[in-house]
Amino acid sequence: MTHDEIRTAISADPALQTLVPDTASLAEALSAGRMRWTPTEVGVGTIIEALGLAAANAVLDVIYAEPSYRHVKPLLEQGRLRLDSAFVRGALQGMVPALLTQQQCDALLARATAPDPVSEYDVRCAIYADDGSLRV
Repeated sequence: MTHDEIRTAISADPALQTLVPDTASLAEALSAGRMRWTPTEVGVGTIIEALGLAAANAVLDVIYAEPSYRHVKPLLEQGRLRLDSAFVRGALQGMVPALLTQQQCDALLARATAPDPVSEYDVRCAIYADDGSLRV
């Protein structure tokens, strides 16, 4: 989060306002649930592991049978399909609910996420001016 985003989040949330000036508690509260996409390459085995055999077979059958996915097949076989790719995420989301439940799709995509915490230092820089006065 940028310093402006931190200040905006605090200003918009009365619960966060009660934590000012406790920058550690603010950072913890602002970090709750924040995730970011991380480069993650997967192959057939990971898809089977994440989705279970029946759902994975259905997804893989579509990928292998559909001509528009012809260049995806080698990536799967080499274990190089990037789950963090917007295209791959969109394609998997497009398989809900026909082939996948939302929960299955989320479980697979979760393999390409990592926590994205807001640092206490960033919160401190965002809420305090150079002269030590509070900005929020």
